[in-house]
Amino acid sequence: MSKTLIAYGTRFGATAKSSEVIARELKEKFNHEVEVVKLSSETENVDLSSFDNVIVGSSLAKFSWTKRAKKFLKNDFSGKKLFVFISSAGITYPALEKGEMEKYEKWKGRFLDKVVKKNANIEPTLTAVFGGWIENRGKPGTYSTHNWKEEDMVKWAEEIGKLTS
Repeated sequence: MSKTLIAYGTRFGATAKSSEVIARELKEKFNHEVEVVKLSSETENVDLSSFDNVIVGSSLAKFSWTKRAKKFLKNDFSGKKLFVFISSAGITYPALEKGEMEKYEKWKGRFLDKVVKKNANIEPTLTAVFGGWIENRGKPGTYSTHNWKEEDMVKWAEEIGKLTS
């Protein structure tokens, strides 16, 4: 049985929800033992020694990762399979939805691949970009959007399950 850690940083809750869906799929379809951790000051020193797989997720807001998720990527993942995803309601995922692959690859490279390459000590086995949601909260110059789709996480979890079984 594979033991998997999902560690995430979130702002509006989409990354938390994505982590829950991925955990459920890995447990139910692939019999993984899964621990889900919202990264905070209390979870900075997670013991990775008992995990075979580590999934790191972060929301993307104002063109940046959550600080704790980015910091968590600096852990030593040697001997583990690393998987990384971002929730990007505002720029990267919309390009993918529209089939604007040149824009999508540009933004994915900037906001996912580059961050992982700079911070992680190993190459991830698999990465993904998911949609999310942004709430206006009544602030001038802000907008609301919702493009989170559960089926995206289900598909990705199935790919992870096949690679870790």
